[in-house]
Amino acid sequence: MTMFSAVLIIHVSTGLCAVLVGVLPIVTRKGGRAHRACGRLFAGLMTVLLVCAWAMTALRFNTYFLALSATATLSLFSGIRVLRRKRPDLNKADRARPLDWAATLGVIGVGLWVLVLLAKGRSDGPATVSAALAASALTMGAWSFSPELWTYEHLAKMLGAYSAVLSAFSGNFLTALPAPWSQLWPTVLFQCLIVVWIATLLIRKRRYTPCTG
Repeated sequence: MTMFSAVLIIHVSTGLCAVLVGVLPIVTRKGGRAHRACGRLFAGLMTVLLVCAWAMTALRFNTYFLALSATATLSLFSGIRVLRRKRPDLNKADRARPLDWAATLGVIGVGLWVLVLLAKGRSDGPATVSAALAASALTMGAWSFSPELWTYEHLAKMLGAYSAVLSAFSGNFLTALPAPWSQLWPTVLFQCLIVVWIATLLIRKRRYTPCTG
């Protein structure tokens, strides 16, 4: 068995578990013990999955794997890290650190690289999906700051990480769907879910915020 095959087996096995486990933090009560426990398990599975994904990308370069690995890595990293940086508006220690900037700029660099490769016709994967992932990498850091930033970023980034693993699962196993929609539908679905969910939180917050003056 080659090294690539061994890593692929771990990657696929972990990915299947992440697809199943990733549903639990979505449906459990936010902030509750079950939500936190399931979230930690999902993050652990995603970490192993992404280490394998980067290893496979290094062993057999592929623009699609590169773009997917980059966006999923930043989603997971930011979604977890923001839980310890909840109030950058009040606490200087909660503001972005060099590690955060390095991760963000690294992913932006990957997005630009993938777009250049696609423009040169050097795509060895689904070009449409790779372009969509590259565009996502370029826009991931564009967040407006607010006192509730951590809530929205955690929600968006963790759902983004789950949609990434679901896209890979669907593209490989739900082959009855026509390409590239077998890989794109999770991204479309979860992007809409993120928008609706955040809008609902904002409306609910405004509704229950007492008026002053």
